[in-house]
Amino acid sequence: MSAIGSSVDYFEISPDVFCVDNATADGARSLSWQVDKLQDALHRTADHPVVVHGLGLSIGSCDGWDESYLHILEDFARRRPFEWHSEHLSWVTASHPGDTPMHAGLALPLPYTDEALELVVPRAADIVQRYGVPFLLENVTHYLPPLPGEGETSPLCFWSALCDGSGCGILLDLYNLYCDCVNRSIAPADALEEVPLEHVVEIHVAGGAVTAGFLLDVHSRPTPGPVWEMLQSVLPRTPNLRGVTYELLDEAFPTLGLDGLRTQLDTIRTLTREAGR
Repeated sequence: MSAIGSSVDYFEISPDVFCVDNATADGARSLSWQVDKLQDALHRTADHPVVVHGLGLSIGSCDGWDESYLHILEDFARRRPFEWHSEHLSWVTASHPGDTPMHAGLALPLPYTDEALELVVPRAADIVQRYGVPFLLENVTHYLPPLPGEGETSPLCFWSALCDGSGCGILLDLYNLYCDCVNRSIAPADALEEVPLEHVVEIHVAGGAVTAGFLLDVHSRPTPGPVWEMLQSVLPRTPNLRGVTYELLDEAFPTLGLDGLRTQLDTIRTLTREAGR
């Protein structure tokens, strides 16, 4: 971490990646720490603040979220304070009553409907109250055609109602949004008009690859030019922004290299300074 320490202000940690995923006898999920890996990560980031970004809460599952992730988060909070924490506005697990839970394998978006709001708002409000730091929800990439009823509420009205009703903020993933723009033929400027930017606390940038005609959210490449342009556009319009994070998968690091990573981080710093942030 010392090699890039001067280029970062904080580190984002996903507790899930330091856990072993176990199944209980009834098929429920149980997480346990890989203690050596967790302690190594905490040691390497000791000189900087950290924020937490969860992967598996499944806040939008009809039959309830993943309590095992919250147990891990509570234990992490005892080990290391964090400035804020976030999760995806999505569902990853589903089950019929009495059946073994099924895992989708990726975060699937919720439709922008009143029913989805009724489900998520009280859950987000509960988490906001638990930890005493900001809780953010992130927009995820849509790979499927619009779901039934998805046009019932506009994204702008949905996100505004979610934040106002629960007290949560937004983690605006610009690369996820750009994937939607490419895959659904939407102009980035139009997509950004559907985000209540006053609620944005953190921004993600990243780059990915095209597979089977889809631009994928895989965090394996440098940030593409249009995403930098989106960042430049929103920086002056996000009064409550606290951080911009570049995401890169561990296995993609050899392709980018240390110099490439530093370039990504330095570009973020340059753009935020130019915007007076």
